[in-house]
Amino acid sequence: MTFGEKLSRLRKESNYTQEELAEALGVSRQAVSKWESDISYPETQTLLEIGKIFDCSMDYLLKNNILDKGPSSVPKTKIEIIREKYFTDTNKQKAKKALRIIAIALAIVLAVDIASMLIYFLAFGGPQ
Repeated sequence: MTFGEKLSRLRKESNYTQEELAEALGVSRQAVSKWESDISYPETQTLLEIGKIFDCSMDYLLKNNILDKGPSSVPKTKIEIIREKYFTDTNKQKAKKALRIIAIALAIVLAVDIASMLIYFLAFGGPQ
């Protein structure tokens, strides 16, 4: 089985479209199509990412005579790939900072609302 055949099979077994796999790898859909057709091959770093996504060895991907993926046959889910890609420490820090700003803004709005109710009750003696 060729690299392209293995990649196509892994992709389909994991319910990925070519476009979804391309997005996860940061390449074009056409690149994935060429790999699956054995017209071209991905760069080394991309091969390593493919191995991580589908949890398989480089031997399995690159050697035609190896048909066993390796010790684990459970590919990473799309959610796991997105988590690894977007939930970096930098992004977590940015999210925490944004949440703090939102919390402060909400606290200010609440304080203004409470103050306006107090002024209303003091000025007009409450609802009549």
